[in-house]
Amino acid sequence: MNKFPAMWLKKIVIISLLSFSLLGCSPDKVDKNEQIIALVKAMETAIESKHVDDFMVHISDAIQTERGWGKKDIERLLRLRLMRRSSVHIHPQLKDIKWNNDGDDSARVEVAVAMAATEFSLAELAKINADLMSFQVTFKKNDDSYIITGARWQRAQPLDFL
Repeated sequence: MNKFPAMWLKKIVIISLLSFSLLGCSPDKVDKNEQIIALVKAMETAIESKHVDDFMVHISDAIQTERGWGKKDIERLLRLRLMRRSSVHIHPQLKDIKWNNDGDDSARVEVAVAMAATEFSLAELAKINADLMSFQVTFKKNDDSYIITGARWQRAQPLDFL
């Protein structure tokens, strides 16, 4: 009577180990939209922790902006904005992801970003002193991830976060 449960337990352990090893062999295909969302979150984390270098790795050396700014210009502006604040809290609101030519090589992403020195919720947005910006960003596939190759930005309004 004692051998029956032990025999089944041994089989279950072996089957579980085989299943996990087979799962490890299957390719992890991450959804392209999820990749962009994860990238935006990583950039948010980099800004909130004031790690400009971690943010800038997501920007192409050959970035094109409507204002003619290069990567170094963007980095200088970002460092200046972050130096003025003792702490940084941001809320990115991903508005839209449009894939060019229905492929996965290039996407235009619209995101509204609110940035303030204190923690806040989007419900408090109209009441606090926050920088509100709207970005239209072009992501292009670079190896297995995406990098920003183009950007436009302008001031946003609280209604842009709805």
